[in-house]
Amino acid sequence: LGPIGAVIGFVAFAFLMTRIRTLWLRIVDLPQLGILADQWDGRMLPTARALLTYAKERLDGAYASTSRLNDLDLSVRDVLTDLSRLHPCPKLNGVEGYPAQVLHQITARVSRLNHRTLLAWHFMSGHQDPWRSAAEALEVYDRHFSAMARNRAILMAFTWLGFFTALPLLYKGIEILVSDIPIHMGPWPLIFGGVFSWAIKAAFFDAIAEAAMLDYFFPIARREAQSVPGSSLSQNSPAFAALESKIGGFTG
Repeated sequence: LGPIGAVIGFVAFAFLMTRIRTLWLRIVDLPQLGILADQWDGRMLPTARALLTYAKERLDGAYASTSRLNDLDLSVRDVLTDLSRLHPCPKLNGVEGYPAQVLHQITARVSRLNHRTLLAWHFMSGHQDPWRSAAEALEVYDRHFSAMARNRAILMAFTWLGFFTALPLLYKGIEILVSDIPIHMGPWPLIFGGVFSWAIKAAFFDAIAEAAMLDYFFPIARREAQSVPGSSLSQNSPAFAALESKIGGFTG
């Protein structure tokens, strides 16, 4: 099929990833976040295969219900979108019309990338209910929205810089490997280079970025979560009010 087959394959892969996003969050992201949280907290972690068992036990203890996890994750993302509306960038005050809408969408997308950082707070909060931990983390996030969004934007640039740095190197390496094959490979070396670069980004650069966000957010959350009175976020964000109403309902 050549290039057409490659396009079809990537579209199918993208569609599949959107369908299994919650499964990926539970199987890959949250176990990693639990380990990073415990590492930040100075706990002694097991090694080798025992670490995998430990990560699974931490996950099962913190987020026992997969069905509710998707609801929680979407709710957190919705609140983060609301916060981008409640905290417009002062430098964009003079921008109106379609450019303003585009910039708002970009800000909202960057803000929503912090959903994993906020979900990770449940490993540290001491609460039994993930909804309560999420509400607590969002109230702290609300008070530090600009710094959190700015840090996420910088780290997002870092991860994509890593991707685009790895891409030409891997592409050239694959071209060398297939140079003796007596058929025209077309765009496949570039496609495989992109896939491997994405894998490096997800496994290496994204993990570094998330660890950096946790290192910034956890000290603030630990200091402010229970010492600062509740915010008026529920009055300004319908999504947060809806999230608060679900506290106590994280069951299978």
